[in-house]
Amino acid sequence: MPTSINRITPPDCSPFDPTNRPNYGYTPSLAAGILFIILFGTLTTAHLALTILSRRWWQLVFVLGGLGELLGWIARTWASRCVYSSMAFKIQISCLIFSPAFFAAGIYVVLGQFIRIFGAHTSPLSAKQYLWIFCSVDSATLTLQAIGGGLASAAGDKPDGDIKTGTDVMIVGIVFQLAANVVFAGFFARVLYMTYQAGGKGILNVDDLPLPSSPSKAQPATTTTTTTTTTRLRILAAATAISTAALIARGIYRSVELIQGWRGYLITTERYFIGLDGALMVVAGVVFVVANPHFLLPRNAGCSGLEAGGVAKEEKVGDERSGSESD
Repeated sequence: MPTSINRITPPDCSPFDPTNRPNYGYTPSLAAGILFIILFGTLTTAHLALTILSRRWWQLVFVLGGLGELLGWIARTWASRCVYSSMAFKIQISCLIFSPAFFAAGIYVVLGQFIRIFGAHTSPLSAKQYLWIFCSVDSATLTLQAIGGGLASAAGDKPDGDIKTGTDVMIVGIVFQLAANVVFAGFFARVLYMTYQAGGKGILNVDDLPLPSSPSKAQPATTTTTTTTTTRLRILAAATAISTAALIARGIYRSVELIQGWRGYLITTERYFIGLDGALMVVAGVVFVVANPHFLLPRNAGCSGLEAGGVAKEEKVGDERSGSESD
């Protein structure tokens, strides 16, 4: 693994010099930068509008994730004209490393909603435990990546600096984060499987949980209402699975990229970064615009205490499900 980046850096906006390669190993694409600024700008605006409309404030995590991606791609667009700018490089690498954690946090909340709806028997952990455990793990892994990035950056600014220690710390952080995402995917799959198995019913079936556009709770649920609710929850489950898969695929790419080193093939080939980081993060975020929880979750699903009555509803739904199973 290379132990240095660049020791003598030309002025920020100097023309690309193949004998003095920038930290990227190439000049970032202006066209790609503009495209992703438009995509993440639109995505972030859409999530903000949906959050305000729904008043489900936990969805702000999608806004923060989109904003981080937007800032990262603004920095890369800046670097397309000032390829030797250390500031642009540090902004893009920091923002694009931290932002996926916000999308992951949103996924944790969505899984918590499924547990509240279908009962505690579908999961070995409660909705709150998922949120606290996996958000804590993400915070720890991001801290490791930040510390490693800081060590590598500080070493890279010195003529005799060795960035290997900082890089190794970053690798531990990103691999640990990837492992956490894989473990979470396993828990998510188990919840869906247990829901499928419960009472021999089809996956994600509900009886009388009204959606925002459904009849009031005082009215009995019709077959049409139940079918519509089931279909919507299946759509949300599919969106959550797609977003989780995108985060895992991105994590695999970033792990291998960093293991190869700062002068490795993956990190110095932009098309892989565009396809396996930028594009996958667009997918991870856009699915929750198309399949937004506000329109797909039952009206009475709480959100880890962030919305009134969440805990009480979780317990009530769990008790009702357990009672129906015993009958």
